Amino acid sequence: MVKKILVFLFALILAITIGIISLIVFVDPNNFRGFISDTVKDKTGYELTIDGDLRWHIWPQVSILTDSVKLSDVDVKKPILTADNMRLDVELLPLFSKKLSIKNVFIKSAIIDVTDESKGNIAKNGAKKTPMDTTTNESTDSKDKKNTSSWQFSLNKFEVTDSTVVLQYKDDLINFRNTNLIVEQVKDKNIAIDLNGNVDKNQQDMSYLIHANVDLNEFPRQAIIDLNKLNFTYKGIANSAKELKGNISGVFNYQHNPQILKSQNLSFSVNGNNFIGVINADLTSKPEINLQLNSDKIDLSSLLKIGEKTNGKANSQQTPPVVSNVTKSNNELNFLNAFNAKAKLTIKQLNANKMTFNNINVDITNNDGIAIFRNMSLDFAKGHILATGVANGKQKNTLIKLNTKITDVDLNTFFKQIDTAHDLDGLFNASGDLQSNTLSGSKLLANLQGNVAIVVTNAKLNNLNIESIIQNAVARYSKNDTTPENQKKYTEFQTISANAYLKQGNLEFSTLTANSATLEIIEGSGRVGLLNRDLDINLNLKMLGGWNTKNEVIAKLQKLTIPLRIYGEFAKLRYQIDIAKLINDVFSDKLQDRLEKLRDKLENHHSKDNSKSKSKTSNILGGLLKRK
Repeated sequence: MVKKILVFLFALILAITIGIISLIVFVDPNNFRGFISDTVKDKTGYELTIDGDLRWHIWPQVSILTDSVKLSDVDVKKPILTADNMRLDVELLPLFSKKLSIKNVFIKSAIIDVTDESKGNIAKNGAKKTPMDTTTNESTDSKDKKNTSSWQFSLNKFEVTDSTVVLQYKDDLINFRNTNLIVEQVKDKNIAIDLNGNVDKNQQDMSYLIHANVDLNEFPRQAIIDLNKLNFTYKGIANSAKELKGNISGVFNYQHNPQILKSQNLSFSVNGNNFIGVINADLTSKPEINLQLNSDKIDLSSLLKIGEKTNGKANSQQTPPVVSNVTKSNNELNFLNAFNAKAKLTIKQLNANKMTFNNINVDITNNDGIAIFRNMSLDFAKGHILATGVANGKQKNTLIKLNTKITDVDLNTFFKQIDTAHDLDGLFNASGDLQSNTLSGSKLLANLQGNVAIVVTNAKLNNLNIESIIQNAVARYSKNDTTPENQKKYTEFQTISANAYLKQGNLEFSTLTANSATLEIIEGSGRVGLLNRDLDINLNLKMLGGWNTKNEVIAKLQKLTIPLRIYGEFAKLRYQIDIAKLINDVFSDKLQDRLEKLRDKLENHHSKDNSKSKSKTSNILGGLLKRK
């Protein structure tokens, strides 16, 4: 038995050896040169140029080796593909039947140039249509079979490794480096694609890995792409700590005429944040995109922390640049002119550091470079924010307009979420028309401007008791007991109302009023710095109650308008009140009344005295009265 097996193996080895020797002796690989070039020309329209002689390579598999190869369009300056060599792995036995069955085309260290210099008639006008493209009836199919060459060609796998792709987009060149591509036929008109590499442009780098199956049964009319995974990692070279990682998967149906792309089961994630949605696009002329995205939870905290660390390092090493007064003329929204779109975004919860946003809904329509925000709403700090607006990409400069309404945002929760110390609590309500001339997140607040109407209900000014300030000051000038009833460390207002103008990160108040059971602010003006987190406000108020006694001084104080200035950082508010002038006004009126009574008494008492004494007394009192 062993002997028979050995004889069989010997015969098999002998047959293979004879076959290989026969291949080398009787089949010249250069016979395939014209056939390979003609097949590429017939299938794609491109011209394949093979320099030097073709030669056999026996181990580890039967292959045909070439010298440098070029793939070119018609009448161009540069070939679209250039490689130093190419290897074709072929099946041995079909060669004896005049069948060139290629298992694999292997190209290494190629340069693929997709620029204006490599684009010719085929790239601009499309490849020549084969009979299958122009007709679909059975008679045409039979003609194709009759015209088949005596050599038959089949390709199972195409592989490119360690190559570079240069892609031109408008005036920019994008380099796809370390490109590795495998295109393998899975079954008839179904191929599998594996692609990986990295892209670098303007000190930014993105690595990618793609695995997809493509159904070409109805190609070129239609192709169905089953994108099993697309993994990517993005980072800036100047800031290697800031990194985005994610993946995309879904099924895409592409129709050639008209050019329509539809998706199914689309999902993607970025740094652990997951989205599902649908994208449909009409690419016939100007792209028409319809996008819907949904997510249960998004967390941006890690990205924001990286950005903060990066900005801190940059600020410590760089000096502030000289800023020109010339306004930039380019519009940051120019990209809106490249497509029309409808987009809907729904996020149940979004976290950004300590901030939490719930029930986010965004509905945007872009038409001819003008994007309309039909609805942008979210819940934040126990309140609700609603905005509509427009972003104009057609004009010379960037312009974004928003009509915003804020309802019952809890200030205590708000300041805690933005990690800012504060002395003002209450429910914040506001409405206004705002506009900005930039999209930059770091400059957005400083560039927002517009009128804002503000109402704060159930307001509490912590660490500042206005009643106590006034009462304690009065106690120093009065013999009466004016110890305040309210010993709390805060001031309460039922409502604070204000009209303000937002500019350069400051709320500049034109009017400000407030009321409570014991206080009434009848007039106010000043500034609240949203960027510097400070304020400087001047108030004119009346103290209507809160005294533990009643007398002439208190009655007078309740009628007077009291000036009060509140200023400083949010967490360290200070106050200034001219209580001396206030008390002087009170006691000057009181002294005036006493002097007048004294004069009347003296006049009556000396009515019987001589005129000289009477005149002297009147002159003295008259002088005192005039002095007051």
